[in-house]
Amino acid sequence: MNLHEKKNKILKKVIFLNIFLVVAEIFAGIYSGSMALLADALHNLGDVLALFISLVAVVYGTKKADDFMTFGYIKAEMMAAFVNSIFLVITMLFILLESIERLFTPNSIDAPVVIVASLVALLINGFSSWLLGRSNIEHEHHHHHDHEDMNMKSAYLHMLSDAVISFSVAVGGVLIYFFGIVAIDSILSILFSIYIILETYPLLKKSFYSLMDSNVDDIKEVEAIILCFDEVLSIHDLHLYRPSSREFYGSVHIVFKNDLLLSEVDKLSNLIRERLCDEGITHFVIQPESVEFAKNSTCSALH
Repeated sequence: MNLHEKKNKILKKVIFLNIFLVVAEIFAGIYSGSMALLADALHNLGDVLALFISLVAVVYGTKKADDFMTFGYIKAEMMAAFVNSIFLVITMLFILLESIERLFTPNSIDAPVVIVASLVALLINGFSSWLLGRSNIEHEHHHHHDHEDMNMKSAYLHMLSDAVISFSVAVGGVLIYFFGIVAIDSILSILFSIYIILETYPLLKKSFYSLMDSNVDDIKEVEAIILCFDEVLSIHDLHLYRPSSREFYGSVHIVFKNDLLLSEVDKLSNLIRERLCDEGITHFVIQPESVEFAKNSTCSALH
C-alpha cells in the first residue's frame, strides 16, 4: 500500500468515527440539556465536512495532468488546507465568543451524562488525531525532508481541536459534579480556543501564500546561484513558488554574455538546474536570451 492509499484509508476511517460521534453527541446533548455538548456536536459535524474535503484533495492530488488541468491537481493539498484552516479559525472564534457569553450567563447541565459523552468523544478524537499525525510523520520520512503535508496537517489540527475541547468539557463536567464550578467549562473552552487559533494561523498563512503563488524563500540566494556561472550576464523575471508541500517551482529569463550554440545552452541550463535542485527546487524553467534580444525585447516586462 503506497502513501496516498494509506492517507485515503486513514481519512475514511476518521470520517466514519466522527459521523458516529456527531450522532452520539447530539443525542447526549439533548438528553442532558448541555449546550456545550451540542456545540461540540456541531463543531464535529463541521469537521466531518473538513475531513471529506481533505479526502477529496488526497484523491485528486494523485491524478495526472491532462489537456484541461495542465498542471494537474497539485494545488489540491493547499486548497484543502486553506479551506479547512479558515473554517477551523471561524469555528474556534464562534466557540470563543459563546464561551465568553456562557461565562457570564452559566446554565445548569447534567454532569454525569456530559462526562461520559465527552470522554467517549475524547477517545475517538484522540485516536483520530493519532492516526492523522502518524500519517504526516510517514509523509515526512517518505520524502526525506521536513516538508509536511499541509492537507493532512489541517485535518490533524481539526481532530486535535476536537480532542482538547472534549477534554475541557470532561474536566468541566467533573468539576461541576463535585464542586459545582460551572464557570470552569467556559474558562477551559476559552483557553483551548485561543490555543487552536494560534496553532492554525501559520497553516492558514502558508496555504494562502501557496495558492497566491507567493514566494516565501530567499530569492536572492537563488539569484546568486544563477549569476555565479561565468556565461551568465544577467537575469530577470525570476519567479519562485511552492504549489504543494512536496514541490518547489521556479522560472527565470537568463541573458548570456555570448552567442552560444543550442547544445551549449542545454548543457549550461542543466548545470544550473542541478545546482538549484540541490537547494530543493523540483522544477525550474529557463528561458535563455542573447544580449541583443534582451535589449530589443518589448514584452519581457510583461512576464
